[in-house]
Amino acid sequence: MALTGFMGAGKTCIGRALASLLGWTFIDLDHEIETNQERPIRDIFRLEGEPRFRELESQTLGRILRQVTASTVIALGGGTFIQAANAQLLREAGARVVLLETPIELMLQRCGFSLHPSPDNLRPLASHPAAFRALYAERLPQYRKADLTVETAGRMDEENAREIADRLQLQRDER
Repeated sequence: MALTGFMGAGKTCIGRALASLLGWTFIDLDHEIETNQERPIRDIFRLEGEPRFRELESQTLGRILRQVTASTVIALGGGTFIQAANAQLLREAGARVVLLETPIELMLQRCGFSLHPSPDNLRPLASHPAAFRALYAERLPQYRKADLTVETAGRMDEENAREIADRLQLQRDER
């Protein structure tokens, strides 16, 4: 099971809540990349560029999907699912993908925008609200190819997790 959506959609928070609800393992793809590379994603973007980051992202996703042995929730990065090769990896692994559809104003707020770009921005592709909106509009058609869409607005992470579990008829793992 994988959660997709734009920056600030709640993939990590809802993913943790869903894994906790189900007794499953939780993996945050961005965290895995940062751990393996021993540096923040913004540094990878700045020093090596987005193409190198996307390569590392695909490699890390493939490794995770090959190594997973228990029921797992994976919080994908905001650009992971829009890459055709990654969508194919997820399909081949039998992972169901859930789009967390969150109002853009809320995502902007969560991403803590200022009017001045900063090299310390944790989200390298979110340099300005107008760029954020344009990138979201560009990615939305691919996000909508997910197996399920959950509207997250106005609900706690646990409520969104419960909706995902109910709609996909997922059961708690009583290991």
